[in-house]
Amino acid sequence: MKSKVIIAIVGTMVLVSGMALSGLCGEPEGVQESFLYGAFVDNYIQKCEAKAAMLNSGSPNIRESAIRATVKGAFIQSNRTTMIKHLMAEKAPLNADRVAYRLNRLYTESVYPQEVYAVLLRENVQQ
Repeated sequence: MKSKVIIAIVGTMVLVSGMALSGLCGEPEGVQESFLYGAFVDNYIQKCEAKAAMLNSGSPNIRESAIRATVKGAFIQSNRTTMIKHLMAEKAPLNADRVAYRLNRLYTESVYPQEVYAVLLRENVQQ
């Protein structure tokens, strides 16, 4: 029993030290963070594109939601690097929901959605 505990402790120490060494020898931490935030931003853009696919819906409410997702996805796609830098500067938690919250907040602070939506709604909702 005692030998199994010692083996488990030594194995855990080797595993932890190996992970620490791989972190030190690998890429800098900032690069790893930017990849993670980039993955979250890309996932958010994909969700917007999935909603945007419903532009031809029969429901005006769904078309309106699709228009908003189209505008939001295009904005975040065109400002992807800026969004990642801002998330890193804010040290946003590595959580998809928290990143989505920050992206929504940045979008609403940067774009005047009412003006954009008004033009697009007139064109698409009245189809």
